Amino acid sequence: MNLEDLKAKIDTKAAYDKYKTKYEYKRKEMKRAEVKKIFDGFKEFFKADSNFKFKQNEHSIAAEYKEHAIKLEMDIYNNIDSDDFRLTGTIKTYEKDTFEFIAEGICSIDPALPPSDSSPLDRMVHDTRYYKDFLDGNIDYTFTYNITGREGTLATMQQLMEAL
Repeated sequence: MNLEDLKAKIDTKAAYDKYKTKYEYKRKEMKRAEVKKIFDGFKEFFKADSNFKFKQNEHSIAAEYKEHAIKLEMDIYNNIDSDDFRLTGTIKTYEKDTFEFIAEGICSIDPALPPSDSSPLDRMVHDTRYYKDFLDGNIDYTFTYNITGREGTLATMQQLMEAL
């Protein structure tokens, strides 16, 4: 066993673990911010008409008018803890129709995948570079919205609400 190689492998693993932890935290924060934008966008859609009242908890918000409600629901914990840049939720209308929607983060660059025959160490080096670029702001994600079963993507929650 070569000590220099061993130290290099340990250094690579330590850097990978450090940047992965920071990356996961920032990804979760980005997703939390997007969930807040989804809830705020839903609320803004109904605020134009001051007759709607709102009931909100951690996982849902309802816009009520004359005892009828339109409700947005999201499993916040599962959405934020997932390893991707994808958020899902449902909107239930007062007519009891349910629409599933997806907010998906689109990467600002097309990240290259490591070769399929690369070693675990090479994959760690590759992933560490990606994490560093993400943390440094060189890679960004922009969320787009779509309604499950319908064509097209939408840029804002208001556009999604109008599409319903």
